[in-house]
Order: sequence, then C-alpha cells, then structure tokens
Amino acid sequence: MSDNDDAFPGPDDSQEETVGEALADYLGLVEETITAQVTDDDIRDRARRAMDLAASVQDRNPDHIWGHDDFSDRHLLLDALVALMGDPQQGPVVLAGPGGTGKTTVATALAEHALALGQDVWWISASNPVTLLRGLTAVARQLGEAGDVNAIARDEAGATDRFWRLLENASSEWLLVFDEADDPQVLAAGGSPAGVQDLTGWVRSSARGLALVTSREDDLRMWEAARLLRVGELLEADAVQMLLALAPAAGEESEARALARRLGRHPLSLRLAGSFLHSQAAQGATFAAYERTLDEQVQADLHERPGRHVPAPLALAARALELSLGGLAQQGIPQTRPVLQLASCYAPAPIPASLLNARSLTETGLLTDFGDTSPTAEDRAEEALRELQITGILEPADGGIALHTVIIEAGRASMGGSVLASARIRHAAIELLHGCTSKLPYEHPESWPQYLLLGPHLLSLLDTAADQVDREHLGLLMETTARAAGAFNLSGMSRAGIILGERALARSAPLGAEHRAVLRVRHAMTWAMAYHGDLSTAEAWYRENFQTQLRVLGPEDHDVLFSRHELAWIAACRGDWATAEVGYREALDDSVRMLGPDDPRTLLTRHELAWAIANQERSRLGEAREIFDAVLSDRRRVLGAEHPRTLTTLHELAWISAQEGQWEQAETAYRELLVLRVRVLGEDHPDTMVIRHELAWIAARRGRTAEAESRYTDVLDQRRRILGEEHPDTLATQRAREELHRGRIIDARHLA
Repeated sequence: MSDNDDAFPGPDDSQEETVGEALADYLGLVEETITAQVTDDDIRDRARRAMDLAASVQDRNPDHIWGHDDFSDRHLLLDALVALMGDPQQGPVVLAGPGGTGKTTVATALAEHALALGQDVWWISASNPVTLLRGLTAVARQLGEAGDVNAIARDEAGATDRFWRLLENASSEWLLVFDEADDPQVLAAGGSPAGVQDLTGWVRSSARGLALVTSREDDLRMWEAARLLRVGELLEADAVQMLLALAPAAGEESEARALARRLGRHPLSLRLAGSFLHSQAAQGATFAAYERTLDEQVQADLHERPGRHVPAPLALAARALELSLGGLAQQGIPQTRPVLQLASCYAPAPIPASLLNARSLTETGLLTDFGDTSPTAEDRAEEALRELQITGILEPADGGIALHTVIIEAGRASMGGSVLASARIRHAAIELLHGCTSKLPYEHPESWPQYLLLGPHLLSLLDTAADQVDREHLGLLMETTARAAGAFNLSGMSRAGIILGERALARSAPLGAEHRAVLRVRHAMTWAMAYHGDLSTAEAWYRENFQTQLRVLGPEDHDVLFSRHELAWIAACRGDWATAEVGYREALDDSVRMLGPDDPRTLLTRHELAWAIANQERSRLGEAREIFDAVLSDRRRVLGAEHPRTLTTLHELAWISAQEGQWEQAETAYRELLVLRVRVLGEDHPDTMVIRHELAWIAARRGRTAEAESRYTDVLDQRRRILGEEHPDTLATQRAREELHRGRIIDARHLA
C-alpha cells in the first residue's frame, strides 16, 4: 500500500461519531501501546465500538450518503463504502479523483475496517500490467487454489474467470482493492473493454465481497458497470486539523486555516507542508511564513513561465515539494533534490533497499565527485534519504521506500532544466537497476521474488526514460530486460516477461536490430514462445537470431554458441534426435574450449546431449546414463543439490531406469523427485506436472490401471487449467488417458 496520500483526518467534535472516527480512535489506541500502558479491555472496547458503528450504518437513511457527488467529507465517504460492503453486489466501486486527494488512504481505512470484521483483504497495485499480474498471482496463492496460479500469472485465455471462481469459493467474505488504476485498460482482459464496462475483465461484482478500484480517471463511461464515488478536497475543518496534527508548534488555528485554503485543502500538499514545518529543516517556520513563501514562489513561477498550464493538484504538490527541497538545501542538504529525482525515475511501487540505498547512491557518483566513495559521501547519501522521509516526501514501504505518484510526476517534471543533469540522473537510475539484477542469477529460484519486485521499476524506465538516454544506457536497459524476462520465464511468470520484452523491443530502434542486448531480449521472448508450444515460430526466431549473431558477433562469441545450443534443442523438440545429437556435440566441444568444463552452460549442453542420446535407440540408454551420472555429480558440486537443473538430471536418470524396465527403482526415484520439485518449484510448475504425468505412466506399466487413470485425470485437469487446452503437454496427457482406456500404454516423453 504505497500510495498513502494523506493522513486520515481527525474527528470533528461537532458531528456525530462516524465509523472513520471510531476506527481512527481504535488504531490510535493501538499506537499508544508502544509508549504507554493501555489495557487489553480498552482496546477491545474501542474495537467493538468501531464495529458496532459500522453495523449501524446499514440502518441509516441512505439519503445522507448518496446525495453527494464529490466526497469532501471523508467520514461520510467511509460510511458510504461500509454500506456498500454490506451489499457488495451493488459494486464494484471506483474511488476516482485527482492525484493526492487521499483515495488510497480511504481505501486503507476501509481495509482496516474489513480486517476488524474478520474479512480477508487483498491489495493489488494496478498501476501497470506487471504489478497487476504479480498481485493477482499472490491472491490466487492465498486462496489455496494453486492449480490456477500459473494460468493467472501468464494471463492466459480464461484467466479472469478462473480468478473470480477462486474469489467466489473463498472461505470467508473479502475486500479486494485494485489501487492506482489510472489507466483503466490495465484492468481489461481478453476482449473486455477498458475499465469495468461489461464486468468481464479483472474487476467484477460478487456476493462474497467488494471489489474497490482507486483511479484518477473519473469519466463515468470508463466505469459504466461500477458505482463511481468521486473524492474531492478535504473539508476545511479536516484540513486544518491535519495541519495542526502534523505541525502543532507552527502557529494558531487561524493561520493553519489560511494555509489550508491556500493549498486548496489538497491532502498530499497539506501532508508535505505539515511534515516539512515539523522538521528541523523548517527552522521554526510558521504556517503564515510558509504561506508567504508559497505566494512568492507562485509569483516567481508565473513571471518566469507565463501562460504555462499545470493541473492544479500536481501544481500544488510540486510547489509544496519545492519548498521542502529548498528548505533542506538551506540546511546544507542539497543532495535531497537529485535523490528524489532519481527515485522518481522508478514506479509508484516499493523500491527495494537492495536497489536504492546510501551505498548504491554513493557508487553512482551522483551526489559527489565521480569516484568519491568515502564514508563521508555515504553519510551524505544516508542523510538525504533520511530527511526525505522525515519531510514526508519518501515513505517507508515493504523493506524499502515508496513515492506517491504525484511526487514522482513532480520529480520527473523538475528534471526538465539541464539536459545533461537530467540525463545523468536517468543514467544513474538505469545503472542501479542493472547493477542490482547483475547480482541476481536469473535461473536461481531464490532470485525470482526479487525480480518480481524490480519488474515494475524496469517497466517504468522502459516507458519513461528509454527515449531520453544515450546508446550505452539504452543497451544496459535492454540487458536488464533480457535478464528479468529470463527470470520471469523460468518462474512461471512468462506473461510478465513477454510484456517487458515487447516494451523493450518497441524502444530498441536507436540500437538497431543487430545490437547484442536487443538480440538477447529476442532470445528470451523466443524461449517463451517455445515454452508455450509454438515451436515453428520459435525455431524461425532462433534461426534468424543465430544468423544475425553469427554475422555480427562471429563464431567464437558466447551468445552465438548458446544459440547453436538452442537450435539443437529445437531439433530435439521436433523429434529429430540425430540432428540434435550432432548439434549438441559440436556445441559441447566449443563450450568446453570457450567456457570451461564446469560452466553451467557447458553442463547444460552435456545434459541435453545425453537426453538426445537416450531418446534414440534403447541400446544407447547405458551411454546416456553414464553421461547423466557425471553431469549430476558436477551439477551438485557447481549448482547445488536442489538447483532446478540438478533436479532435471535426477529426472532423466529416473526416466532411464523406467525405460530399462526397472519400474520399482524408477517409481521410488520419481516419488522422491516429486517432493523436491514441489518444494523448490511449487505444485503447479510445468516441471512438477511432468513428474505427476510420468508417475501415472509408471503406475500403468506396473499394472495399476485404475490408479494410472486417476493420476492422468488429475494431471489433465491441472494442465488444462494452467497450460491451456491446446498446449502439447495437455494433449499428451489427454492422449495417454484415451489410449489407456483402449488397453494401450504410451511411453512418456518430455522436453529437457
């Protein structure tokens, strides 16, 4: 929940207590337990009062809620949302309004209420397709229906129906929040239009729970099938209360009221102003002084850029942000400005500390003279990050920091001055992301969660910075995309990898189609095609890539060598085992010479050479086993006992045992391998499903026909859900079951 636009305003004693006030009272009491002794009974009493008030909303006259268009009264808005939770089939609901008006904060308050009622709450960032898919997949996992996880992650046909079936079958009522859906098209799926016009996309109605969307888009035509609630500026009393709560020593209530009016009662601008005035950088400034400085800044801006039109919320936040940065500079902390500008190159999603921290900032040379990595330089970077959080510009979030979307836009807009300075900041943002991913082996499962966190920031750089950087840094961006797409492919999130690849290739023109990094992006996308069963297209792309690489890079290049390996793999996928064997042997000789015998790519070629041999004449199974035994020993030593590729070699050895008729030994090995693959890759990874399919085959060969049929049926259902009806693996299981009904057994085959 990174977009905490404003602090939920405090209670107004002149009004009847609302659900929002009761919840704020309860949550405030929980916070008090950190510094004071508060009894459990106190907490239970206030929590019960909040829930009782929520229940009473259902019986109120709805006219006091629905007689509004723009909800300035946040208490009334929360009451309306609680009422809709009681009848979710009226939904979905869209909270719409300009950036910084507190949509996410209202949604957060509703989420706290839902939790207090014992409902499940899921929060999905809908700011871009990558974060959307990541969030949808996480919800699917939490619901316990793991069979649909990969299908949803790959956004395959029917994935939206699968997702909503999971929600309809959830064990408890729920609240589902799609946050920051400023582009409603992100929520569309298949043939559905933008937004929720026909309830066939990712957002729908359900009797089990309420789907809530926050968005800047307030055109009713985009949300035709939803209940649209517009979020406006705060009530004046709430805006004043917010300033006084954030900066209690900055002046009288009348001064706070004047400043609140000057800031248009815009929650984010109020938060920035109050947080700054409470910080040491303000040097005791008052509400009145802040207002005077703001007026001077506005006049100067009008004088320097007459006629320039900026949307009001963005202009307000930008001016408040500028006052904070100016005050920090006067306090001797000018480095806060480039740090903010760099962070604004990324997405409005949590920025992991592994990506942006004091040390990484120092190593970019952005804040100091290039090459200065002294402890003093790192201290200055740490100070900049700390002060940006104190003044409310950066927010702590999920092991890192986050920026509000409006602050990101203001930060990007502020880079419009010096072209050289702006380019240096964008270059530093790319260098940091490239450096972070270069430390994450994309084929290792332990790296995949980190790639999921970095994906939105890579997408942001592709969308907003790729056309404003030099060739060198555009190349780094393509390299990072290729690596991330590889991680997404192997982790089962291939749809996210394809999205990144498509965006990257669309912006790669300045590099040309023959640039190494561009070819690597194409290679990653080609793998995804083959993975989904489109072997003919994949082979054409691989051959085209190989010919280009060979011409441009030469026969001794490592990428050319790996493309030769992949062409042998494609031949094996087509069943041309003799051609595959020749290709693998030629690639292996050069791989040993160029990379060394222990390089993971050399081990991969040795493994797949044995696979090609084993699938030819039965008399060659012993030859293949000997190679696999050696590869297993080397992979355990080089990669580890539970690396996915080590498990792949164990699989081939178990398969050879079955081919040799050692059924008991093979079944034992398969059962042990199934446990390992579930632990390392998950229940629904395609490699895990291969083991389940082949256990059915072994059961059939051992005369346990009923068990074999049951196993085939389970795998078929799983593959249909996850891979689709027409995937080659799905068709293989379907045919094996059909032949079993006819009294025939099809021997199992699989890709390496």
